[in-house]
Amino acid sequence: MSKTPCACGLRPPKSLAIRSRSPSVGVWFLPRQATAMDDAISAFSAKARQYCAFVEDTRATNSWIFAQACLTEALGLYHLALRLPEVAPARGDLLEGINHEDWTVVRENLARRISRDLYWMVFEPLVSEPPEPVVGSLTDDLADIWRDLKPGVEAIGSGTTDSIRDVVWHWRSSFESHWGNHAVSAIGALHALCFGAFADTSRPPLTIE
Repeated sequence: MSKTPCACGLRPPKSLAIRSRSPSVGVWFLPRQATAMDDAISAFSAKARQYCAFVEDTRATNSWIFAQACLTEALGLYHLALRLPEVAPARGDLLEGINHEDWTVVRENLARRISRDLYWMVFEPLVSEPPEPVVGSLTDDLADIWRDLKPGVEAIGSGTTDSIRDVVWHWRSSFESHWGNHAVSAIGALHALCFGAFADTSRPPLTIE
């Protein structure tokens, strides 16, 4: 007896009829979904590790080049965070946070490398009444992103977490509630710092080959 074909006239591929477990988050998905999820987690994990190393680097560089590099890093993080799966934590325990002293060291390091820190912003752009502008800080933005990403990077690197799902949940939830806002604000300010009317004047001259 033949199997009934699907509405499109073709039988579903056998691979779609088999469920497999995603090794990263311990949740059951169709094989293609599990592969895509693992790829998204791996890509963000690598980018988060790269970002943390970037802001911890103390080497001096041209301030315009550094600002453009910050812009590139923030854009990359935001793009990849949108692909992180929405999962529940495996345990009730939260990842160990970063203490204020370590955060201050990172922020002060950033302040030494960037030419402008403060900029104008609004907290909530969708309010019905015109919002009052407030002062934002690039070093605060970039250091806060680091503070939200670093615990997960350390947990994966040291093997102290029993489930990558806890790390993914931490990264995704803090992206939606905290560091994503810092990234968006920083991206706008960094674009202005690199290319706006009041841009950093240390931009290297254009090289024409």
